[in-house]
Amino acid sequence: MHRAVSSVAGAAFSLGVLAVLALLAGAYTFLPGVVEGVVARSVQDWLNLERAPEVRLESDPPPAMLLGEFSGGRVVMEGAEFGGLRTRRVEVELEPFRLRVLRSLREGELVPERPIAGDLRVVVAEEEISRVARLDSRVSRVDLRPGAVFVGSDVEVLGNELPFAVRGELSVRGGSLVFAPRSVYIAGAPLPQRVSRRMLEGVSFVYRLEGFPEGTRIGEVRSLDGRLLLTGRIEGLLG
Repeated sequence: MHRAVSSVAGAAFSLGVLAVLALLAGAYTFLPGVVEGVVARSVQDWLNLERAPEVRLESDPPPAMLLGEFSGGRVVMEGAEFGGLRTRRVEVELEPFRLRVLRSLREGELVPERPIAGDLRVVVAEEEISRVARLDSRVSRVDLRPGAVFVGSDVEVLGNELPFAVRGELSVRGGSLVFAPRSVYIAGAPLPQRVSRRMLEGVSFVYRLEGFPEGTRIGEVRSLDGRLLLTGRIEGLLG
């Protein structure tokens, strides 16, 4: 009789362990997708995006996500309007973060222990930079090349219109994109440096970076072939 009871108890314990393992396996299988979906919707609402971004979360070791621990991840937005610019691509490399699991379950939404932050990378096409530059009626085009920016217009010389361009560099200063002119070209030919310096005295172009989400900081800008790369930090995701 005692042996039968022990067998029943052992079987019940084994079934209980199997049930717990099945529950953990199910949670481990579906939890990443659920969390990624909630993060995507939260970012979409936060940035007022037309469609949800792509989200991929990482956990190392993988089972740590059951405790709400994530080693990082990536948020990717294609063609989103960001900071008043129509971007080609926005990427956020997330730092490690931890969720309050019980509170998240109780409140029905993800609750991080602290606001989630990450490194920001924004790619803007040359066409969009040209559109922004043309808001200044003196500018008709922008040509982006590695390490250099050409801002062009047309000038009339002896009754003929000739392409006029200023070559310079971009930097980020005080929350603005600052164009520092270096040399002048007319009809594709550079003017003597002394003449360029005289023509460019007191000339500067500034574009205020407004409309970025709160907690966004742009620290560096690079001109590439046909596109502009803005890099910085973003804080405050889901918190």
